[in-house]
Amino acid sequence: MTLPLTFFSAHGGADGRLGLTRRHFLRALSASLGLYGAKPLLRALSFPELLPARNRHGEQTTQPLFEEVPASKSGITWQHVNGRSADYYLPETTGAGCAFLDYDNDGWMDIYFVNSGKCDFYDPNPPLRNALYRNNRDGTFTDVTEKVGVPGGGYGMGVAVGDYNGDGYPDLYVTQYERCILYRNNGDGTFSDVTEKAGVAAPGWASSAVWFDYDNDGKLDLFVCRFGNSGRSENKYCENKKTGERFYCIPSIYPRVRSWLFHNNGDGTFTDVSDQSGIAKSLGKAWGVVATDINNDGWMDLFVANDTVENFLFLNKKNGTFADIGLESGVAFSQEGRPRSGMWTRPILTKMAGRIFLSPTWTTKCTPYTKTIMTRPSTTSPDRWASGGLPA
Repeated sequence: MTLPLTFFSAHGGADGRLGLTRRHFLRALSASLGLYGAKPLLRALSFPELLPARNRHGEQTTQPLFEEVPASKSGITWQHVNGRSADYYLPETTGAGCAFLDYDNDGWMDIYFVNSGKCDFYDPNPPLRNALYRNNRDGTFTDVTEKVGVPGGGYGMGVAVGDYNGDGYPDLYVTQYERCILYRNNGDGTFSDVTEKAGVAAPGWASSAVWFDYDNDGKLDLFVCRFGNSGRSENKYCENKKTGERFYCIPSIYPRVRSWLFHNNGDGTFTDVSDQSGIAKSLGKAWGVVATDINNDGWMDLFVANDTVENFLFLNKKNGTFADIGLESGVAFSQEGRPRSGMWTRPILTKMAGRIFLSPTWTTKCTPYTKTIMTRPSTTSPDRWASGGLPA
């Protein structure tokens, strides 16, 4: 299945203000990112209690919030292909990520798109590749993938941007099924694949990743979510017993796996510290991760959203190790004590005494909608969390 990319420009009234509050936009955007299908991202949004756009005289206008920009104008012709097959391999069910970054430090945001590609169960012809579009500063973009050297090379899932070597240029870590890729920004408009030298291939099915400094040494470390091993040799057969119709298996029938934590050695290489840090003890099916300081102690913690199993909240112990406090903190399971299908998560820093709120998004079993739950630190203990429902 090929999904076309839809690009949007935003506008509001004559004073430049959008016709909705930031809170409503973020809430609707959180809901939309969990949607699955070929609908353009922002076309699928529903904005509750929208504030009408106003011109400079305070008069309401009917101008739409977003305007679709066709590929003929933006120059973005990239398309995602999920490689759906009759064998129903689980990685086919996931869309791919993208990143906004200023790769050439010209002050304008460029876009990197991740696509599917060759792996043990998929060999597209013609070959597929990722795409990096350079911002032309006039509302258009130019595909510079081949020139820059970031085509990918596997069944892509997502991408994390971070300056891991501290040279002032953003680097790319592409998560994939089978193995990941680390592209080092050379600072001259090109990238180099340094995956093997760096030691961060992370074999298996890596869904997403985050750059963060867990030991406060000033260098970015890397956490990589691992969902499982669901390729050709591990693929399972699931069907409707009444009709005999085959379908994609629910992830719960696949075994749990460990994720990775890589420590930045400061010389262009990384060390896998998943075991010694305690991360490897928690087996899951990780989709999304966010690094944030949940208890304001100056050390970065991790929240991992898992699919069909409990979520993890890794508390940084300040000695190179982490402790999973998800259960006692109230973020591991739903309020009914059931695991959720965690998809992604994000932190929100509020004005309430500088507290961090976690906003994980998941799909609930047998329902075609998403729901976002806001979690906040408890007033009685900084390491305990309370939650309340916020319908998407």
